[in-house]
Amino acid sequence: MATGSTAPHRAFMGVAGTACVMLTLILIGGWRWYFQDVEKRRVIQERAKIHEARLRDLEKLGLDAEAGIISTTSTDEAPTVSLQSMAPKEGGATGSIPPAGEFKNLPLQETSPDYLEAIETLDRYWKAVTVKERLPHVYDPDRVKPLMEDFYERQKETDPDHHELRQKSRFMLDGREEILYFSFASSRVTGLLEVAMRRGQNGRFLVDWESLTGFTSPPIAELKKLKPAEPARIRAFVRLFDYYNYEFTDSARYLCVKIIAANGVDTVYGYAERESELGKWLNEQLDHTRKGGALSGHTLMVSFPENAQSDQCVLINRVLVARWLILDN
Repeated sequence: MATGSTAPHRAFMGVAGTACVMLTLILIGGWRWYFQDVEKRRVIQERAKIHEARLRDLEKLGLDAEAGIISTTSTDEAPTVSLQSMAPKEGGATGSIPPAGEFKNLPLQETSPDYLEAIETLDRYWKAVTVKERLPHVYDPDRVKPLMEDFYERQKETDPDHHELRQKSRFMLDGREEILYFSFASSRVTGLLEVAMRRGQNGRFLVDWESLTGFTSPPIAELKKLKPAEPARIRAFVRLFDYYNYEFTDSARYLCVKIIAANGVDTVYGYAERESELGKWLNEQLDHTRKGGALSGHTLMVSFPENAQSDQCVLINRVLVARWLILDN
């Protein structure tokens, strides 16, 4: 009886074992399918997020996601701020005021290969984080690299933010260089971030990084500490102002200009004698700022008086250009 009773038991154990193995395989397969499905959904969601981010980036550039070109934006007005007053009122090339500039509009061919390549270059620049990543997309990278390192690493500055595209144009500057110009809404003090793109040695349009950032070295904050008597070059927003103090209390003699750093934080007050060539030019050039008009971006040479009484007041020695874009650095 004992011998005969083992056969059903063994059969039951065999069936049960097979069922357990099959159940285990089903469970393993089910869990594997479940986790693969979860991973697939995760990948799809990540790709959707990347796609949405890409669309947002394209919208910031004014790009049509379907066609891949900039959508219609008004180009009737001339560029402002960092490219302010491409044709300033008459001046002298070697004096304290800039020469009269020449600004000629060119057709904006939005489907041309070089234009589309420029848009892609600008898009890649926005996505870049490090100096190394930005360099392939900037004009004159060998010269600009140490300036970028100074700006980002030592000065701890960042690029201004940018939002929707406000303006785009193409023009010939001073009869010798073709410029692609874009302006974007920004939290800058002017409400705009402006980008000039210039043709590099390879013929591609590249970002003029110095005018985009308003690069100045040493920055205004450091100039106030150093108080150099030798003229230093600065890019800044400027407007007519009424602040007369320290060495410049005589408002009848001096014209006052408020000088605001590109970061919108650091300021000094600049002075030129009212009846000088420079004083008259500034008074006329910046007259619109007296009435609350837009700030102007100028590149200036400034210095502190000998034994300066404060860090607030500087002499304006010269206006190099009535913009931030400098063709000859």
